[in-house]
Amino acid sequence: MRILDRPYQQQARGGLSGVGVRSVFLAAALLVLAGCGDPHVAKGKKTFARFCAPCHGTGGAGDGYNAVNLDPHARDLTDTSEAYMVKLSNQEIYDVISQGGRGVDLAPLMPAWGKVFSEDEIWSLVAYIRTLHPYKGEPVQFDEAKPYSRQKPKAEVETEAEFEALMAEHVADEAAREARIAQGEEGFGDFGCIGCHKVGEQGGALGPDLTRGGFMLQPQFIYRWVRNPQSFKPKTRMPNLGLEKEEALSIALYVSTLKGSETAPAQAPPVVEPAAPAEGKEGAAPEPASPDEPSTEAADAPMGDGVEK
Repeated sequence: MRILDRPYQQQARGGLSGVGVRSVFLAAALLVLAGCGDPHVAKGKKTFARFCAPCHGTGGAGDGYNAVNLDPHARDLTDTSEAYMVKLSNQEIYDVISQGGRGVDLAPLMPAWGKVFSEDEIWSLVAYIRTLHPYKGEPVQFDEAKPYSRQKPKAEVETEAEFEALMAEHVADEAAREARIAQGEEGFGDFGCIGCHKVGEQGGALGPDLTRGGFMLQPQFIYRWVRNPQSFKPKTRMPNLGLEKEEALSIALYVSTLKGSETAPAQAPPVVEPAAPAEGKEGAAPEPASPDEPSTEAADAPMGDGVEK
């Protein structure tokens, strides 16, 4: 890199010449351009850093800080030890991201993002993931004349009245409640919740520890949150899993039973009711306090990307 040597030598002698300054800026510009490349790839990389890296790792090697909590572990997207990704079509990768592992008969610990990301965002993720492993196949095509939709799925606001109506219909007595709780415990594993949330000694570290979730959160709030987290907090890393109303009800009732040790009750976090979206605008209500990420910086610190929650 001789283009960098001369300016630094001149600086050591007392300053930078005009040629030296231009050389430094030229070198920096070339490095920036080399790092950015395709704008769709750059967009996918940014999305990957926030939502995928905690499990798949910043370089896609399946070594994210939450990967140790997953069984099976997050997929190594680099094909370093196994030629797996290169065998998949672009559409297959898109489907896994959109539908999640459960939607394509893979591990449910891979969440579904089709109700969170726009079509363009998912294809940008596919384009970036293709840069993580040796690949000489068909690139992701972005047609400027007919671009992929950039419209994010609309975040519907669930109501407490809906929860109460479900309770009246499906939880008429204690036996029905116990049955729902059992279904919720099973669903907590089937839908991959355990991959991000710790319960007792098991589970992930990406979301808050729910060992004492029954002390911290009311079941009606849990129901509304898991049905559509983005209606509370549009930028949350909690995916919308597309749960049916009864599935969300069962999981809410199960989490409300998690009270851990009785020795030190936890303080309930403040809950702010979501307002209806502003008329004529897409998107969700303002962001209230929510349980998707710990109040400390522990969950985001290992990422090191400084992304604001």
